[in-house]
This record gives sequence, C-alpha cells and structure tokens, in this order.
Amino acid sequence: MTSQAMKYTIPSTKYTPEHTRYGMPQTGVTLPATRYTIHEWTGSNANQYLTSSTERTSSLNLRLESERLRCETADRTRRTQNDINSKLQDRIENITYWKTEVDRQLQKTDQEIANLMASKKQLEQAHVATQLPFEVATTCLKHREGRLSIDLVHDDVEVQLLKEVEMIENVQALLQQRIQESDRQLSELRHCKSNLEADLKDKCSSYGLDSRCAGLHNGSLGMTLHNNAVKIDPKSATPASYEAFSHDNITNAEKQRVSSCRQRELNEHTMHQTSNDLHKQAETVNESFRIRIQEMITAKTNLEENLNQTVLEISSMNENIAALREAIRLKDSPMRVSHMRLNTRSMRPNIELVRDPVQYGLVEEVGQITDSIEALSAKLNESIERLRNLERNKKALEEDIAVKTNSLNIDQSQCLRLRKTLVWRSYRPATMFLASSVSSRHEPLIF
Repeated sequence: MTSQAMKYTIPSTKYTPEHTRYGMPQTGVTLPATRYTIHEWTGSNANQYLTSSTERTSSLNLRLESERLRCETADRTRRTQNDINSKLQDRIENITYWKTEVDRQLQKTDQEIANLMASKKQLEQAHVATQLPFEVATTCLKHREGRLSIDLVHDDVEVQLLKEVEMIENVQALLQQRIQESDRQLSELRHCKSNLEADLKDKCSSYGLDSRCAGLHNGSLGMTLHNNAVKIDPKSATPASYEAFSHDNITNAEKQRVSSCRQRELNEHTMHQTSNDLHKQAETVNESFRIRIQEMITAKTNLEENLNQTVLEISSMNENIAALREAIRLKDSPMRVSHMRLNTRSMRPNIELVRDPVQYGLVEEVGQITDSIEALSAKLNESIERLRNLERNKKALEEDIAVKTNSLNIDQSQCLRLRKTLVWRSYRPATMFLASSVSSRHEPLIF
C-alpha cells in the first residue's frame, strides 16, 4: 500500500427515514443521520497504519539520539568535574602559598611595630624632660611682657631670649615632630597589619571553603541545588587582581617596615643631636640686657630733655595763636566799611549806577581783605593743630618716660636679677631624663 491514502467519493444519495433499502418509504423505522461507505472505512484504516509507522520511526530516531546525548553529556560532565577538581587543587596550593607569605609578613610587621613603639616611648620621655629648662628660659620673656607701649619692642634682648628659648623649643619641636612622624609611621604599620590580617583571615576562610569543595563528590550527602549561585559576579576579582592584591599588601608592608627602620634611626640620631651652646647663649642674653638697660637710661634722659623743650615751645605757640586771632579780628572793621560802601552805592538811580573805578576798587578791596582773613585763618588753624600736636607730643613724652621707667624696673630689678641666680652648663640629651627629679626640689635651674 502506497503512502498516499486512497480517496473515496461519498455518494450524493442520502437515505432518509422515509425510504427503505428498496427505495420505498417505510414508516415507523429510524436510521442514523450519517452513513459511511466501505471505501471510507478502508481509507481510514490505511491512514492509521501510515501514521503509526511514522511515529514509530520518529520514536526510534529519538531514542538513538537520546542515548548518544546521554553518553556524550556523561563524558563531558566527568571530564569537566575532573578538570574542576584539578583546578581546585591548584587553587588550594596557590592560597597556601599566599597565606604563608602573608602570615610571615604579618609577624615581621608586628615585631617592627613593637620596635617603633619602644623608640617612640624614648622620644616622649626626652620631650617631657625638656620642660624644666624651657620654663626657666621663658621666665624673662614673661616678665618683659609687662613692658608698656613702645617699649614692648622686639629688641636685641628679646631676640637673644627667643634664641635661647628656641634652642630648647627646637629640641622640643624636633622631638615632637619625631613623635608625630613615629605616630604616622605606626599608623601606616597598623594599617598594613590590618590589611595583612584581613587578607590572612580571608585566605584562611577561602582555604577552608575550597578544601571543602575539593572534598565533595557525587556521592556526598546533604548536597542541594543553589540556582542563585550559578553566576559570575562581575565585581569579583580575577586571578591576576587576586595575586596583585596580596602582592601589594606584602610590598606595602615591606616598604613601611623599611620606612619604620629609617624612622627609628632618625629618632636615635635626633635624641643625640641637641645643642650644647646654651652657656654661650646665656652670656649673650645677659650682655644684651646690660646694653639694653644702658640704652633705656640714655633714652629716658633724652626724653626728659625733649619734654622740657616741648613745654617751652607750647608756650610760644600759644602766644602765636593769640596774635593771629587778634589780626583776624582787626580785619573785621575794614571789611564792614567796604561792604557798607558797596551796599550804599548800589542804591544809585538809573544811569548813575555806573561801573566806575570806585566800584572796581571796593570790590578788589573786599577780595583782598577776604584773602587776608583766609590766609590768617589757615595759619591760625595750622597753629592750633600744631599746638595740639605739641600737647600730644608732651603727653606722649610723659607717657614714654613712665614707660621707660617701668621697662628699666622690669629689666634691671626682675629679669637681670633672676638671670644672675641661674647656673648654666652644657646640655646633653643623656641628662634630660634627670630633669624631672631636679624640678621637684626647687633648686636653681641648671641646663
């Protein structure tokens, strides 16, 4: 039988309940509404045979394809799993290597932190010990802050006192700088330590997780599917960035340890480089005091002489001002005469109101008198201002004399007397640690 089913044409004749098989109507017999021919029946069977054969062939092909796919996927899964196992072992070895390196760097960093902290403690002790000589060196400066007005000057005494203080302040500042540098270096070391600890912690965790993964196999119990984990996080690290991260942590730790060693060497050098020239500077300060005291005595004498001369000049200026005022007063009558004449002549009628020489002369006279009054007034104002200046100068001289007297009292009676009680000696860093015991006994301050 061919693949094409035979087509049958259904006769157009329809049987109705009114006809019998002989073509005659018969009443009381009911037949189905549709009837098929034998050709239709045969064609339907043929179609079923063909459809069944086609489906069986397709099913066979599908079974063969499925068996091939099962074998292929099983082999691929086995090879992939073996490759993953191998990669896991490589990864565990890599983590072990980096974990060992990071742990070694962490121990070295811990030791360097301890060394630098010990060096910083010595700096702090040295810094505290400089406070006693600093207090004595600043005593005179504090007394001299009591100077008044213009005498609160940055003179040579103050310059030398500041130099003396600067010698101690430089040591303190240098020690403080080294302490701060040590603090910053300790901060860097602790930051490196923190990074190394975090890195080591992560590597230990990663080592445990990957070791656990390496121990899993197809027969392991408790395994479940995790669909959310089947992805590649775009923010996750690459192998290159992973190694670069640990390498950078190690490199930075090594770099900071080298910087810390240099810092410790610098600390040791700083604690032994302080100056021993305070004795010479003390003598320089005392000499500056003696010179400055003599200068103030001379200045005070000159100020007193200038005050006497200024008092005489004030008297003369008062006489000058009185004369100028009298001259201005005397110009009032001529001005009134000129104004009266001009006003009277302005009453001339009609053509008699002529611009004659008299009119021009009167106008010129008024201008001359006005100019004279203005010149005298200007000179009077200038004289009054000059008198005020002289009086201000007199007051300033009196105040300055009082200031000089106060300054002499401070420099002679307070500062220089205080400095004569001091005993100076060469300053050595090794003796700084004895200062605290000396300060508690109120003995003469010794440097």
